[in-house]
Amino acid sequence: MEGRLAGALLLFGSTLLVFAGILFGVGADQSTSLQRWQSNALSTGLVVTLLGIAVFEFKLRDAGERVLARLGTISFLVGTTLWIAGDAIALSGASFVFEFERDYVVLACVTVAALGAAIVRTRILPGGLGWMAIAWGISWASLYLTRVVEAPLGPNVMTFLFGLLLVRR
Repeated sequence: MEGRLAGALLLFGSTLLVFAGILFGVGADQSTSLQRWQSNALSTGLVVTLLGIAVFEFKLRDAGERVLARLGTISFLVGTTLWIAGDAIALSGASFVFEFERDYVVLACVTVAALGAAIVRTRILPGGLGWMAIAWGISWASLYLTRVVEAPLGPNVMTFLFGLLLVRR
C-alpha cells in the first residue's frame, strides 16, 4: 500500500513539474497570468513530490534503511522550501534569486543519490535503478553547477522513475 501511494504521489508530482516546464517554455516568464500558473504548478509539483518521498521513506525504513532515506527526505524538504521561497520573491516583483534554484538542484541531487543508495541497500526496487540514481544525482549536480546544463528539474527524472516502479510493484 505505501509503495503504491508513494509511487502515485511521485508520478503526480512529476506530471505537475512537466506541466510547469511546458508553461515556462511557452513564455510564462513574459505573461503574468502564465507565470502564476507556472509558479503554482511548480510549487504544487514539488510539494507533492516531497510527500511521495516522505511515504517512500516509510517503505525504506520498514526494509531496514533509516539514515539514507531520512537524509534524502530532509534534503528534498530543504530544497523545496528554498525553491518556493525564491519563487515567491520573484513573483513579488523582486529579482529572481538564482542561488535558491542552485541550492534546490544540489539538494535534490543529494536526495536522488541518497535514495538510490537506500535502494541498493534494501533491494526494494531493482539495484540497477539505485546505482543509476546515485550516478544521476552526482552527474546532474556536477553538470548543473558547471553550467553545462541549465534545467533545474533534472533530478526529478529519477523521482519519476522511482514512482513508476513503485506503482508497478
